[in-house]
Amino acid sequence: MEKTECKAVVELLSVTWDKSLDTSSLTVRAKGYWEFIHDLPYEETKTTIKRMGMAGRKWLPKPGELRLATLSYMNGEELPPEPEEAWTILQAIGQKIYSGTYDYVKPHPVLAQTIRRLGTNATALTTNSDRAMFTSLYEKTREAYILEHYGTD
Repeated sequence: MEKTECKAVVELLSVTWDKSLDTSSLTVRAKGYWEFIHDLPYEETKTTIKRMGMAGRKWLPKPGELRLATLSYMNGEELPPEPEEAWTILQAIGQKIYSGTYDYVKPHPVLAQTIRRLGTNATALTTNSDRAMFTSLYEKTREAYILEHYGTD
């Protein structure tokens, strides 16, 4: 991506999320986004922004979030669920197992790894303190996965 294309990306972001920018703000934001997306193809980045905007995302993505979304779109991969969503998925898996059915969808590798790390009672977690412990472990696992698969190195 060229620097002029990065500036166009920031302009598209500001229009998509209705955030007006003056010239100096545009320059500062473009410099910040450049640090994260300079090595990404312009067209794929633009497509990702459009997809995020059309999906109803409420807030302007941070530079790192745009990088992750673009790379996952380019690779055809699904990003790991957010911690709250992962907790809900874990609860649904537990309910299916305890009701005698095992027809749940295979969880994302990050959630599967977290479940393995929690051990055999992972699906029995239900209390608020269980959720806090799960969320803490899941966030660490998710962060390591994202840095390994989408890092800038």
